[in-house]
Amino acid sequence: MSNQLMDTLQNKVFSAVDRIESMQSEINELREERQTLEDKLRELIGKMEQLEGESVSTTSNDSSENSGNEGAATFRTGY
Repeated sequence: MSNQLMDTLQNKVFSAVDRIESMQSEINELREERQTLEDKLRELIGKMEQLEGESVSTTSNDSSENSGNEGAATFRTGY
């Protein structure tokens, strides 16, 4: 192979290695972002489950206290 061909090949290899390293870095950043989002999602799900539990508990207490209002629906939201 001529020197020019070797130089071209070498440049392409270096370019490919740089792209691979850049992509690996981006993959790591995306993994970290994904982990952060998963943690936030778990936290939100936990809060929702806690609120649902409180709502069910409150609803059952309200219905036992308001036994004359069997047809009245008691629904509480976080709004």
